[in-house]
Amino acid sequence: MKDFYSAQRNMTMLICVLGRQPDLGAAELEALFGHDGARRVSRECMTIREGDAPALQRRLGGTIKIGEVVLTIPSSRMNRIYSATRGEIIRYVLEGPDAARRKVSIGISAYGMRVSPGQIYRLLFDIRRHLLEEGRQVRVVSGGETALGSAKIIHEGLVGGKGHEFLLVGAGRETYLARTVSIQDIEGYAKRDYGRPRRDTRTGMLPPKLAQMMLNLAGAGPGRTVVDPFCGTGVVLMEAALMRSRLAGGDIRQQMVDCTVENLQWLSREFGISADTRGIVRADATVHRWRQHLDCVVSETHLGRPLAYVPSEETLRASVIECDRLVARFLANLQPQLDAGSRCCIAVPAWNLPRGMVHLPVLHRLESMGYRCISFRNAGQGGLVYLRPGQIVARELLVLATDGNARRR
Repeated sequence: MKDFYSAQRNMTMLICVLGRQPDLGAAELEALFGHDGARRVSRECMTIREGDAPALQRRLGGTIKIGEVVLTIPSSRMNRIYSATRGEIIRYVLEGPDAARRKVSIGISAYGMRVSPGQIYRLLFDIRRHLLEEGRQVRVVSGGETALGSAKIIHEGLVGGKGHEFLLVGAGRETYLARTVSIQDIEGYAKRDYGRPRRDTRTGMLPPKLAQMMLNLAGAGPGRTVVDPFCGTGVVLMEAALMRSRLAGGDIRQQMVDCTVENLQWLSREFGISADTRGIVRADATVHRWRQHLDCVVSETHLGRPLAYVPSEETLRASVIECDRLVARFLANLQPQLDAGSRCCIAVPAWNLPRGMVHLPVLHRLESMGYRCISFRNAGQGGLVYLRPGQIVARELLVLATDGNARRR
């Protein structure tokens, strides 16, 4: 247990395990911590060196779990990783906060490594055997995969319960061993998504996790005014309210304004927060002048007609023209109202076709319209596209800023 192959302890670094679309989660972390403060170590994981993990977890839509690094193993060789991991987990169970607990559950998830579920299973049972020799009862948790899902971790009490999940994260020539300290609140997301009183499947339903990511990409936070000019049923503004932001928004249909207000009132009761709805008004986003200072503009525009199958060229052309005109008019109206330091995150449609992704033509004119596109080093070169398996109409996230203009009234 003493020979950990010169492994170095590091109790300050956090590992963020990214969600199903990791480039979006990587951009979100970079927006919060900068490209120097958040480092991508694998496709699925990033490291940060600061932050209250539970509080950060509640804010992040693109990170499914956060772990505290307990060991940095200066090797990518499996035999060294195996030995160091086994020794550290045994030491933690025998000497850590749960040393007095007779029975403990343990699970291991691996990311960015060439390892099989069978290897993880054997490691777990090797740890169990050693701990049984020390008089400790150990239950190993395995999901048949190299990584445990959120529901399994919560069900087995591996975070803040009767056991622990440990993370093995490959990072080039190093390997991190971390202990999971927070996990996404899947019940809270489901409640806000499916339990809110007003939903509208015809207009598309923005997932709360994606709304969180968009808010973070736009720099939302406590005391900042978040404006959603296409508020729909209010998903963006609900997540902004949970961030303690000030709210403003509008929709061209009064019915949607009423839905947003009702959902925000429900959120206030269910989650114990204050959500001021006085800034939610009926408004046409292509012509409306906002009274509020536009700290952050976060919105999903019209995505065109929903498509279950690959459209004909005529149908596609009609959708592209319709959405492009609306987005162009909206952005032209918005730009003079933005001050220096304002940032926007706008979801616009893109079409995922066999021949490739089709984008709105207006994206090629953004610079001439006075916008500066913000890119993220950790997110790769493919843009920020939210796309579920089998979807044709995707959401493309535009993160925009301007150099500021005199506001016109």
